[in-house]
Formats: sequence, structure tokens, C-alpha cells
Amino acid sequence: MEQKQTDKGLRKAMKASVPPRLSTNFTFRTMLKVEEAIRLRELKQEKQLFWATVVASVFLLVGGGVVIAHFWGEECIRMFSEVIASIARLDLFSSPYWFLSLAVLLLLGLDYWMRRAYFKRHGKE
Repeated sequence: MEQKQTDKGLRKAMKASVPPRLSTNFTFRTMLKVEEAIRLRELKQEKQLFWATVVASVFLLVGGGVVIAHFWGEECIRMFSEVIASIARLDLFSSPYWFLSLAVLLLLGLDYWMRRAYFKRHGKE
């Protein structure tokens, strides 16, 4: 009898219990988690694509170097040795190239300084 009474009380308590309710911002928090998961997946894919591009570029450069060395290696060596010898024969101190290179460096410095001043005043957009 006592057991039946207890079972009845438990059934009554279970029927009277409040059903679980979701918090008011449940959808918002769920969407934040979904967006974060999507962002992490895209970031992972971006990293994989970057490394795939780096590996492909290295293979292409190495392959191109091997092909050039195989077919035109002797000609390239001869050409570069002639270029180096002709540069060694130049009298660079008496040529106008020193003045041109100095002017280019000064103009590049002026351009950098002016751009920095402009962006400091107007901001990057």
C-alpha cells in the first residue's frame, strides 16, 4: 500500500513538473556557434589552399629550373659569365648611373614621406 502511494506521488510530481524551457537567447547563441564553426572551417580551407599554392609554386619553379638547366644550361652559364665580365670592365664611378641611382633613392624617400604624411592626416580608407 505504501509503495502504491509513493508511486502515485512520483507520478503526480512528474506530471506537475515544469517542462524544460529554452532560454530567450537560445537561437542567438546557437547561431553564434554555427557561424564560429563555419568561420573556422573556412579558415582551415584557406590555410590548406595557401599551402597547396606554395607547394605547387615550388614544384613549378624547380621544374622550370631543371628544364632550363637541361636544355639551355651551357648557354646560360656562358651568357651570365659574359655579363659578369662586362660589368667588371665598367668604370662605374665615372658614369652617370651613380647620380641617377642617388636621385631615384631620394625620390623614393620623398614619396614615402609624403604618403605617410598624407595618410596620417586623412587616414586609410
